[in-house]
Amino acid sequence: MGLESNPWAPFSDEEEWGLAEWLTKHVNKTATDEFLKLPITRNRTQPSYTSNYTFQKKLDKLPKGPGWTCEIITSIGDRLDGDQEPLTERHELWRRDPVECVHELIGNPAFKDYIAYVPEKVYSDAEGKTRVYDETWTGDWWWKMQERLPSGAVVAPVILASDKTNLTRFRGDKSAWPIYLTIGNIKKDIRHQPSKHATVLIGYLPISKMHHFKDHKSRQIARYRLFHNCMRLVMEPLIDGGHAGVDMICADNNVRRIFPILAAYIADHPEQCLIACCKENHCPRCVVGRNERGDHMDSPLRDVSETRATLERHRNGEDPHLFEDQGLRAIHYPFWAHLPHTDIFACITPDILHQLHKGVFKDHIVSWCASIISDTELDARFWAMSQFHGLRHFQHGISTVSQWTCTEHKEMQRVFLGVIAGAVEPRVFTAVRAVLDFLYYAQYQAHTDTTLARMQEALDEFHANKSVFVELDIREDFNIPKLHSMRHYIQSIRSLGSADGFNSESPERLHIDYAKDAYKASSKVDYIAQMTHWLELQEAVYRHRIFLDWVSSQGRAHLSLDVPEDSDDDGELQFADDSEVHTRDLLAQFIPSDLVTSHGYRVAKSCPFPNVSVSRLQTAFGAIDFIPALQTFLNHYFPHSSISASQYDRFDVFKSLLLVLPRQTHISDLKRLNRLRAHPAIPNRNQRKLPSPAHFDIAFVVEDRQLWQSEGHLHGMRLAQIRVVFKLPSHYGNFPHPLAYIEWFRPLRAPEPATGLYRLARSTRNQRRFGAVISVQDIFQAGHLMPRFGAGKVDASWLSGDVLERADEFYVNPYINFHLFDTMQRL
Repeated sequence: MGLESNPWAPFSDEEEWGLAEWLTKHVNKTATDEFLKLPITRNRTQPSYTSNYTFQKKLDKLPKGPGWTCEIITSIGDRLDGDQEPLTERHELWRRDPVECVHELIGNPAFKDYIAYVPEKVYSDAEGKTRVYDETWTGDWWWKMQERLPSGAVVAPVILASDKTNLTRFRGDKSAWPIYLTIGNIKKDIRHQPSKHATVLIGYLPISKMHHFKDHKSRQIARYRLFHNCMRLVMEPLIDGGHAGVDMICADNNVRRIFPILAAYIADHPEQCLIACCKENHCPRCVVGRNERGDHMDSPLRDVSETRATLERHRNGEDPHLFEDQGLRAIHYPFWAHLPHTDIFACITPDILHQLHKGVFKDHIVSWCASIISDTELDARFWAMSQFHGLRHFQHGISTVSQWTCTEHKEMQRVFLGVIAGAVEPRVFTAVRAVLDFLYYAQYQAHTDTTLARMQEALDEFHANKSVFVELDIREDFNIPKLHSMRHYIQSIRSLGSADGFNSESPERLHIDYAKDAYKASSKVDYIAQMTHWLELQEAVYRHRIFLDWVSSQGRAHLSLDVPEDSDDDGELQFADDSEVHTRDLLAQFIPSDLVTSHGYRVAKSCPFPNVSVSRLQTAFGAIDFIPALQTFLNHYFPHSSISASQYDRFDVFKSLLLVLPRQTHISDLKRLNRLRAHPAIPNRNQRKLPSPAHFDIAFVVEDRQLWQSEGHLHGMRLAQIRVVFKLPSHYGNFPHPLAYIEWFRPLRAPEPATGLYRLARSTRNQRRFGAVISVQDIFQAGHLMPRFGAGKVDASWLSGDVLERADEFYVNPYINFHLFDTMQRL
């Protein structure tokens, strides 16, 4: 039976293939064997494979991708054995041909709608004056590379990532050193999703303690040389491919001459220095002096030809001054020496995770501020911070957190300015805010000349105020590698596109699939060989799934990749990517607000609080002036109605409101959804658990549509606390949108000079909170108000859940999400 009649071959039909796919992805070999030998499986399901052995034989018949090879590399130590012969060690290098992997990626039909073959210059204005930098093909590197190659050549910007990782969590010392490869032709949103398989594993580097060398220094340099020796073997196919090009069938079925050229290398700082053959107390991109990295000045970039010549002279026994001046290591045969068109130092990309989140922010800024404020007071302020949907509450402060991840770093950044406001002097506050501004800009998914200029201004602002930390005896200098790395971000973005396309978060996530899960599936003995075989089968199953999807897509518009990744946001709707089809389908589930294109809202199909009395709205929801506020609304929208708001009416009440924000080119579609909660405490069905706490969230409300639509940004907007989201009973009249009872805050004025933040208090009338009923179509986005802690200790009565009721003054938080940050930065 051929593929025409049985596309599921070597499996008999779609159901048997479905079972095989599920077993391969989710069940280990032992459990698979037990399952297939169960009587119910043999007698009822009756698959053609009856044991794990026959199942594996079936899987081996599936078409496979680039194959694995194992090479033995022998290193000769300087220690001698009993016969006075040097001790040696054999190292296994597992690798795949990177050119074949590029062919696999660029020819995958699933990527047809997500691939670019030529560079582009994108502008945000009709006059073509303001450049946009987002994808790799919008940067300057691709344009420069295209000029070097013959006419008709297509560049495949090779992006590498490597990072050593532990395979066992609690015991043992098993580890692996994977090398990943993707290409800049594929959109970065697709590259970042592991389920899309747009990044592939091309090798496992050997890891050795080098005990056949005498001392630590010789062992260290031997490990460095082993890395470059192995990488040279892995990268060797790119030499011919980059010089002459390779004909490849692309995802759109056209044959093109592809030139795979190394464009970017994602790694943390120690590995960046390893790649650049320099010491870790030097910059891997430029030749700044090791004691000058805290200075706010540009230094010349490292030069490939000059570095090669210096290393060669050192190998020949000479003592070139540049070897010491530039902090080089005795790695005489760097793997990148003969890669065509490759400037390895320019390939080293920004590392937002390790350099900014963990390095500059957590290890330095937070530590410095804790020295000023004290850990106890810092914890108390985090503990009392007001709530926001999706914001982590550090219930016990931050000093007790034992394991920090990127998520915790980001959560701290969202409220950190509010935490330190009043407790540090203005110059400290300004320096910290400048770092946060830079960090937020660095995470933009698209940049313009304008945002890059603001990014530079933020860096300038920090350096203009950093001396305050020396004056306070917190620092003696700023000779910090990760702080210096910020100087290279803008240059890298202009060259290769936005920094989010090269974040080391992606390879760390890939470790789960390509290292930890693969190790878990092995017998733990000779595990690398088993890991490569397991991954080969996983890829074969994925390839067959893509083939079957392609078969079923014939006659349809295109092969879609719009399968959402697992959500970490309470099961809410998500934008899977920026696909127009997916976005259009999701937007169709929202009711347009008519405020601006692509803005809308959504409420539950059925009200979780039906038939609620006015007295309960006043007591449980806090809607004290519900009836007069509703009457004011009725007078405005139903001026001729004879029905007045009544204390005896009942209302269907929603628990929350979901907003979809307008699309911003700078910001990922994944961040477009805002949930606003408005509900009292809800008893838990499980008596052992506490009730779900009350939440009455803050929102930006368009109070003056005409002013907002003419001026934009925050003009015509006002903040309010949402108390009730409800349906207007039909006997009052027909209103097309749900309503909300809100409590206003005072209008936004000028930012506070000392902090640059907007300072607010509640709006009152007749010594009562100013309440109003509005249409939910006027609610633009969620907001966050941080209590104004002041210079003293936090009031012990302030709790995260009720601080909005207890505090008198607040700061508007521009860092709670990227949409608000972008809006307020443009004021």
